[in-house]
Amino acid sequence: MTQYTQEDKTLALIGIYQSARAVHELATTGQCDENAYHTSIRSLFCDNPSTTLDVFGSSYTNIKTGLNTLLTQMGSDGQEQMRNIEITRYVLNLIILQKKLLKLGAPLAEISRQLDNARQQQQHFGEFHDNVIAALAKTYSDNVSQLSPRIMVKGQHGHLQNQRIANKIRALLLAGIRSALLWQQVGGSRWNLLWSRKKYLNSALSIQQKTDTIDSSPTTS
Repeated sequence: MTQYTQEDKTLALIGIYQSARAVHELATTGQCDENAYHTSIRSLFCDNPSTTLDVFGSSYTNIKTGLNTLLTQMGSDGQEQMRNIEITRYVLNLIILQKKLLKLGAPLAEISRQLDNARQQQQHFGEFHDNVIAALAKTYSDNVSQLSPRIMVKGQHGHLQNQRIANKIRALLLAGIRSALLWQQVGGSRWNLLWSRKKYLNSALSIQQKTDTIDSSPTTS
């Protein structure tokens, strides 16, 4: 990918919001949207995509959860009661952490190595097997957890103490950092987000129209 548009930046930012939303849902309810979860996990294994959308399975419908979350969190006045401060905190911290990882360099190389190991486990156990998700969770713990700001996930104690759910949360945080790195690669930045909020919202609304068109298209049997 060499030419980046506002849509590229928005898609990558949507990816961060999608991971953050799934983390919040798992922590508070023990469940999250399955397609959003699968899309986020698959993004970790997408190497050399031709387009930004390819990172999310080449379909706008795969990022619908993240799109709706972005529109709610960044939307116009009057939506304050619908916004979730925890999701915003996760997104901002993921952006900060990816910048630190870029500066350090070595952890990113180790993350890449461990992702290769997780890919091999996928071939043996299956794409979303517990062992694969545990390997992704360990990759996050080994390379990101010790960095500041450390992401403190808030939720129901029973869910957070469930090892299977905790592994999913850490794997999703890793996917959020992957989207944050993608966002930086296509020209996104915190200053850009601050000064170009309206551009992001307009682009997100345009993407929403595309997903609505896909959803309303007749299907063939």
